[in-house]
Amino acid sequence: MEGCGLNCIKYLLFAFNLIFWLAGIGLMAVGIYVIVQTGISNITELLKISTVLVHGGAIALIVIGVITMIVGFLGCCGAIKENRCMLGTFFAILLLLLVIEIAIAIYAFVQRNQFYSVIGTAVDTASITNYQDYDDAGKKLIDFVQMNLRCCGMNDTANYNPTPTTCACAGALVSDTTVCDGTNYNRACKDLIIAFLQDKVLIVGGIGIGIGLTQIIGMIFACCLYQAKGKESDVV
Repeated sequence: MEGCGLNCIKYLLFAFNLIFWLAGIGLMAVGIYVIVQTGISNITELLKISTVLVHGGAIALIVIGVITMIVGFLGCCGAIKENRCMLGTFFAILLLLLVIEIAIAIYAFVQRNQFYSVIGTAVDTASITNYQDYDDAGKKLIDFVQMNLRCCGMNDTANYNPTPTTCACAGALVSDTTVCDGTNYNRACKDLIIAFLQDKVLIVGGIGIGIGLTQIIGMIFACCLYQAKGKESDVV
């Protein structure tokens, strides 16, 4: 293969797929962490979410991680060895993944309100149990939510009796009547949790678009190398 431009594409494609391969390891690690981490089960118990659903998602992450590693391996080897078969397989798998990602994104967008409804129901369910009846992990989770979102109670400020210390307004907020009644936060956490998730959806969407564009660039690089190797074979 001749030309500085194609050599540059070759090594860029290798670097791209090395990152892709490392990302696959990361996805696998997250999936395994969710399965083995006991703290996750405490969260699912608090929100009354099926552990089967959570573990199913973790297994899906592991499977996606394995596929990502395979794609990265094919891309790396195909780029360095300039192997048309590997480059073609890499392109086909990447195209399939892109189509699947678009389908999932469309489905998630259509079903987003149902997702928020499920979260709201889970929060309502969690509000039934009094704060004092939760174990240490459950209390830490509630405290974390209340301190960071500046709220008190899951769906009502009167959920807990006695009121946990994390319901107390912090510092200068004591005089802010929009969030504090003079002692404790005057807002329940449910609407704030849903608003927080809605806000983060935009970030997740942006990351998804970035990943999609990166995949398209990788596919373009693979096409360039594939065609260049084909022309080289024709000349020979």
